Amino acid sequence: MKTLKCLTVASLVPLLWISTTQAQEKEQVTSTQKAELQRIEPCIEPLSGPNEIQRVDEIIPIDDCDGGGGGSTGPYVPPGTPSSITSPVYTNDNNYRVTWQPGYGGGYSVRNELYVQTNNGSWSKVYDGYGSSKYFTESAGKKIKRHRVRSCNSKGCSSYRYSNKMIVNYKPKPNLYSKYSFLSTLDQKNNTYQAGAQSFKTVLSRDTPAGQTSGTFSTTTNQDRFFLGDGYDLVRGALKETCLNVEHPDFEIVQNPPLQPSTFGIDYVNNNRHLAELLEVSASAKVGFTGDDFSLGLSGEKERYVKSVSDEQHVRFVVKVKNRREFWKLNTPTDAIYPQLVNQVLSPNDDEAKADFRERCGDNFISSANLGSALYLVFMFDAKKYSYEERESKKAELGLKIGDIFSANGAAGSSSSLKQTLDNLQVTINADQVGGPPGLAASITTANVMDKYNQFVQNTSESNWAAVDFATTNYQRPTVYNNFDHSEIFADYRGTQGILAQMRRWLDISVQHRERCDPWGDYGQSTPYQCGSSQAEIIIAMDTCRDTREWDNCKHPVTYNTGNISITVPGTNLLNWLNANVKKLNQESVSEYFDHHVHRGSIQVNDLTCLSASSCFANKHRGFGAGIGKGFNVQTFEYDNPKGSGRKHNISPQYCVRSEAYLKTGNPPFGDTTADWRYRVNFEGVCPETENFVIVQ
Repeated sequence: MKTLKCLTVASLVPLLWISTTQAQEKEQVTSTQKAELQRIEPCIEPLSGPNEIQRVDEIIPIDDCDGGGGGSTGPYVPPGTPSSITSPVYTNDNNYRVTWQPGYGGGYSVRNELYVQTNNGSWSKVYDGYGSSKYFTESAGKKIKRHRVRSCNSKGCSSYRYSNKMIVNYKPKPNLYSKYSFLSTLDQKNNTYQAGAQSFKTVLSRDTPAGQTSGTFSTTTNQDRFFLGDGYDLVRGALKETCLNVEHPDFEIVQNPPLQPSTFGIDYVNNNRHLAELLEVSASAKVGFTGDDFSLGLSGEKERYVKSVSDEQHVRFVVKVKNRREFWKLNTPTDAIYPQLVNQVLSPNDDEAKADFRERCGDNFISSANLGSALYLVFMFDAKKYSYEERESKKAELGLKIGDIFSANGAAGSSSSLKQTLDNLQVTINADQVGGPPGLAASITTANVMDKYNQFVQNTSESNWAAVDFATTNYQRPTVYNNFDHSEIFADYRGTQGILAQMRRWLDISVQHRERCDPWGDYGQSTPYQCGSSQAEIIIAMDTCRDTREWDNCKHPVTYNTGNISITVPGTNLLNWLNANVKKLNQESVSEYFDHHVHRGSIQVNDLTCLSASSCFANKHRGFGAGIGKGFNVQTFEYDNPKGSGRKHNISPQYCVRSEAYLKTGNPPFGDTTADWRYRVNFEGVCPETENFVIVQ
C-alpha cells in the first residue's frame, strides 16, 4: 500500500530553492564563480506622527538593512545629495514636520541622517534611518531652527541639503479650567441649552476652549454648527464659547422673515481687496496667507478667498447668488453675561482678566443669522499671454458672455456659446457654497456650470439651509460696572488705531506679499529667499495682534520693528525692509530695429535686444514664431544672404534676445554682390522692481 504525502507551499520552497540552485551551479565554470545566497530582511520604519498610536501594519518595507544592500556586490559609490528638504517657514504650534527626498542610491536603499540647528548654534543629529520625514515637538519659547539632511550607504554619505531657516514661536494657552473651577458647571448649562435650542450650520471655525480636555464637558458637539449667543473672536475669526446666561428669563430667540430675501450680482474684480469684499470675507483675521493661519482652521469664507487670490495678471469675475429663507434673532437681558464670569473673571482695569474673558468668550457674541443658501462662482483666466489691448478685449468678451447667460434676477439659461468662450480663454472656475445641495460646488466645471447653477437654485430646501449671514454684538457692561468705560472691562479691539484695524493692515500686507512672491514660479523662476524670511516676520507681527496678552506689541506696520530673534535683521523696521527687498514683478517690453547691409564682403551679426536690467527675464507665456514660449517675436522685412549661414534667435543672457547670423555676398562678377538683413525684435519680459507696499489707512 502506497503512502500519500501532502506537500504544503512552505515545504516546496526549499525544494524549489535547491533545484534552482543546482541548475545554476551546473552552468557555472568553477566553484569560485558561485555567488553566496543571502536572505535580506525588510527594514521597518514607523509612520505614526506625534501623539499617534503605532499600528502593527504601519511599516515601510526597504530592500535591505545592511547600510548599503545589494548582497555581496553592494553599492559602488555613496548616494547622491537629497534633492529637497522642506520645513515650514513659521509655526506657533508645538509640533511641526520636516520632509525630504532621499538621494539617489543607484538601486540600493539609502539611510538618511537629519540634523537640526537651534538659534544658529551647533548641529545635532535627530534622526538616522530609512524614512523621509520626522515630526518635531517643541517647548514654549521663540527660536530659530534650521535643518539639514544627507543620505548614506556602506560607501559613505552624500553632501548635505539645507532647509531654509524657520521660526518656532510656541506659546501655550493658559488652562482656564484649572484657574476657574466653575467653567465645567457653565459647560453643563450650555449643553442643556444646546440640547433644546436651534443650531445653525456654518462654515466658521471654532477654537478649542483653553484648557478643555477630553474629561471635561464639550460645549460644541458638532464643529460645523453654532448657536445664537456663541462668542466670536473677531481677530482670529473663530467661534468661542457661549458666555451669555442662557437660563435668564429674558434670554429669547425669535424668528422673522428675512429683510432681504434674495440677492444676485455679477462683478468684475478690480484687485484682491475688492475680491475680499465680493466674497464677503469679514474684517477678522481670516485672509492672511501664512502656514499659521491654516493651523487655526480655515473658515469657508477664507477658503473661497484663498482659492481665488492671484496676481494682477489674472482677469476675474464673481457671480454670487444668495437665497435667504429665515431670519433668527437673539434678544438678551440687561445683565446678559453669566454671573460667575462677572464675579470671578471680569475686573476693571485688569489686563489678565480681560485676556481670560476674551480667551473664553471672544470679543462679541453672535446675535442674529439668516438661513438659506449661497453660491459663489469665480470665473478666472490668466492674461499673461495677452498684450494689454488683447487682455481688455478678452475681459470684455467674458463679461458680456456671463451677463448674457445670467438674467437680472439670477435665473440662468443653458448656452453652448458660454462653454466655447470659457474654453477659448482657458477659464477656470472656483466654486464655493454655503448651504444648498451638499457637495454641489465641488463638482462644478466649465462644462457643466450652468446646469449645476440651476440645480443649486432649484434644490435648496429647508433640509440643507445654512447660515449665509450672521451678525455679532458687543458684550454689554454688567450693571455693576456702569461707572466704567467698555475698555476698562473688556479687551478693546476698536478704533482706527485699535487691534482689529492694525490686523486689517497686516492682512492687506500679507495679501500684497503673496501677490509679489507667488508669480515667480508662474514664470519658471526660483522664488527669492526674501519671500520666505519676510513671510515669517509678517506672521509674527500678526501673532501679536491675535494674542490678547501681546496686544501692546500689535503695532501699525509703519512703526513695527522685528524682534531679537529674527530671520531678517533684528531691530529692523519691517515695512522698510519689505519695501526694499520684496520686489514686485512688472511687465516690460522693448522693441529694436536692425538693418544690416553688406557689399562684396561678409559680416558676423550678433545683435542684442535687452530689457532694462539684468534682473529682468523673458515672459515665457508670450512670443510667436521662433520666439514662441520665449517671450519674443521677429518681424523680418528683408533677408538676402547668398553665401552665409542661417539665422538664429535665443534668450542669452536671460534678459536679452540674441540674434545671430553670418552674412556673406556672392562672388563677382556672376554672384550676388550684396547681403541684407532688416528685421525687428519685439521682446516682452518681467522685471522685479522696488515698489512700496500700500498701507490701509
